[in-house]
Amino acid sequence: MVPLIIAGAAASLAGTIGGSIIQGEYAKSAAEAEAKARREAAEKLREQGQVTDAEYQRMINDINGYYNTRGSLGTKEDANQYRAAIQNYNPEDYVAEDNGFNYQKTKEDFINPYYAQIIGQTRDELQHTAAGAGLGRGTGAALDIAKGVAEKSDELYNTAMSEYRDDRDFAYKQYTDAITNAQNRLNALREGNQYKLGLQGNLAQNYYDTMDARQSDIMAANQDRLNAQAGYASAIAGLY
Repeated sequence: MVPLIIAGAAASLAGTIGGSIIQGEYAKSAAEAEAKARREAAEKLREQGQVTDAEYQRMINDINGYYNTRGSLGTKEDANQYRAAIQNYNPEDYVAEDNGFNYQKTKEDFINPYYAQIIGQTRDELQHTAAGAGLGRGTGAALDIAKGVAEKSDELYNTAMSEYRDDRDFAYKQYTDAITNAQNRLNALREGNQYKLGLQGNLAQNYYDTMDARQSDIMAANQDRLNAQAGYASAIAGLY
């Protein structure tokens, strides 16, 4: 009987060991299968999340291609010209010059050229009148003649002074009108230049806006690439 009991126990132990071995092999196989599945899943995620340098360059080329053909009004040259125009702008260029009113005539320039002749004629007429009145060349006649000559001389000088003032006023008006006309012309040129400067500023701004938009799109594409890589890297790390 003893040998039979031992044989039975041995058989039972062998069965237990065999079962454990089978279970261990199964567990090992399952773990390996799971690890393999994780590796395969990770590899797929890695492939999906990886934007190759060539693919990224194609995206950048597409962005540049769009901006190169969108018909932007402004150019780099416009921006340079606008900068130069601002640097060269001088308000003094639009102020009329005033060199001072230079009037060189005097009232003597307006004295009647026949002054002496007129005075002589006046004296002769007064003498003739006095003689006709029987005053001769007495004191009374002399005083009347002197008075008449002085009055005539004063009349001629007053006329000359009036003509002098009129001529000076007319010359001054011509001078101020010339300055006013010059200033009006400069004002028109300044307004035209400022209008042109404004238009050129718009072109320059359009150029810079386009450049900024292009750079923003490129940076956004790069950031999307980095974000996608980071997201997939996190997902891959979770598989291990």
